[in-house]
Amino acid sequence: MGRPIDFIIFGVPRSGTKALVRAINLHPHIYCAMERFHFRVNHSHISFPESFVDPNALGGRNDPAKIKHIKEEIAKKNDIRRAGNKLPRYYFALDRINREIPAARNIWIYRSPFGFVPSWNVREQTKGKGQWPAGQIGLFGVLELIVCIQNCLALPKSPLVFPYRHGFGKSMTSILQTIDFLDVDPKLYNAESFAEMQKNREEKRRRAKQHTVTHLPLRDYEEELLESLRVRDLDNIMEQEHVLSLAEITKPLRDFLASIGEVLPSAIDRAFCACAGRAVKEFGRDHFNRNRLELAGLLARAPSSKALARFQKFSPLSRLSRLYSQYLTFT
Repeated sequence: MGRPIDFIIFGVPRSGTKALVRAINLHPHIYCAMERFHFRVNHSHISFPESFVDPNALGGRNDPAKIKHIKEEIAKKNDIRRAGNKLPRYYFALDRINREIPAARNIWIYRSPFGFVPSWNVREQTKGKGQWPAGQIGLFGVLELIVCIQNCLALPKSPLVFPYRHGFGKSMTSILQTIDFLDVDPKLYNAESFAEMQKNREEKRRRAKQHTVTHLPLRDYEEELLESLRVRDLDNIMEQEHVLSLAEITKPLRDFLASIGEVLPSAIDRAFCACAGRAVKEFGRDHFNRNRLELAGLLARAPSSKALARFQKFSPLSRLSRLYSQYLTFT
C-alpha cells in the first residue's frame, strides 16, 4: 500500500531546483523525483511508490526513460521515509495542492533575479537540446517570482526557504537544515558525495564558460526593472547563510510587496516596451492563456499594466485550444 507524497520542491525556473533534488537525494531515507507530476493534477491521488513508476499514473508523464530512471533510483534505497516531487512552478497552485496533501512539507528555493534573469535569457537563445520557447525571457521570471511570493504568503503553513547562493556554497549547513526539516537524521547524510557533487558542478560550469555562452549581462531595461522593484532589498530578506522558515520573514515580505505596489504596473510596461518583439509577445499571450487562473493574482496586483493587458487578449480559437489542453491533462 502506497502513501501520499511527503514534500514538494519549487522555485522560479533556473533557481537550482534540480541541484537541490540531487543534493537531498544523497540521504538514504529521502527520494525526490524530478518533475514526475504536473501541478494541475490532484495530488491526493498520487501515492508512493506506485504512482512514481506507473506509466498510466494520473498526472505522470508517460516517459519510459524517466520511469526507468526512477525505478532504478528507488531500487538503490532500502528505506525511503520521505518521498517527494519537484516542479519549479508548483507555486502556481500551492493553496490547492496543500489542501490535497495537507501534511506535505513545502520547500521553496530562492535565487535572486539578478541570477535567474540572465539564465532565462541564455536558455531562450540556446539552440537544440534544452532550448526554451522563443520569447521566454527573464522578464517573465520576475513576474512569476511575484506570483510565488504572493502564493507562499497566502499559505496557512510555513514553507522552508532554501537560499541558492549560500546553499550551494562550500558549507553544507543549508542542506543539513533541509534534511532536518524533512524529519530524517542529518547525521546519515552522505557529506562526501555532496562535496564531490559540488566539485563536479564547478568543473562543469568552468568548462561551459570556455565553450558556450552561459551568462548574458543584464540589459539596461532589466536592470531598471529590478532596481524599480527594489530586488536588492528582497535579496537581503531572502538570501541568508542558512535556511529560513517563511514565518520568520512574513512581515518584511509583505512590506516588500506593498512597497512595489505603485511602481509595479509602470515598471512592467517600461521593461516589456523596451524588449518589444514578436516572439516575446507571442510567448506572453500563450503563457497567460495557458495559466490564466494561476496568474490572476499578478493581474490583480498590476491591473493598469498595458503589457499585461495585451498578454490577456485571447482569440476564440486560443480559448478552445486551452480548454482542450486542460481536458487532455485531467483525463
